[in-house]
Amino acid sequence: MTRWRGRRRAGLAAATVLLLATTIAGAVAVAEAGSGPWVVVRDGAGAELARTALPPTDTFALRYRNSIYHSVAEEHFAVADGRLRLVELRAEEPAVLEEYYAAFGAQPTSGVSPMSWRVSVERPPIGLPLHVRATELGQRTLIAGDYEIALWQLVSDRDESLVVLSVEDAR
Repeated sequence: MTRWRGRRRAGLAAATVLLLATTIAGAVAVAEAGSGPWVVVRDGAGAELARTALPPTDTFALRYRNSIYHSVAEEHFAVADGRLRLVELRAEEPAVLEEYYAAFGAQPTSGVSPMSWRVSVERPPIGLPLHVRATELGQRTLIAGDYEIALWQLVSDRDESLVVLSVEDAR
């Protein structure tokens, strides 16, 4: 019987060490992010769902599955003076760029990205926060640097699929 208790304690000790290591790794990731701004995701009522550091380039992207073509597209934004400027569009096929965004002149992308086409755009800046529908159909995903947050997985109810993106200073 003592033998089994020892295994349970060993299991609890291993779980505690794993939890501590995860907590330390999270603290290091936050420390490495510095004191720069964050992209913060909230639900429609204002509760925080997720956050990630805004990269030094002050850019982030929203990836989604187009409901008509069922292919993936990305909207790339630059943040400046509390506003967003749509600067580039990428897609698996140029028809999404041309017909959905009226963005012509797409060029093939280089590298191994699934986004085969890209086009630079000049659109008027929009204010923050940005209200976005995050549905399972669209599979909208926030991309900030190397981090991806599946926004559609943060909301549980179809009727509550609204998420609000803002850029905030570090806490």
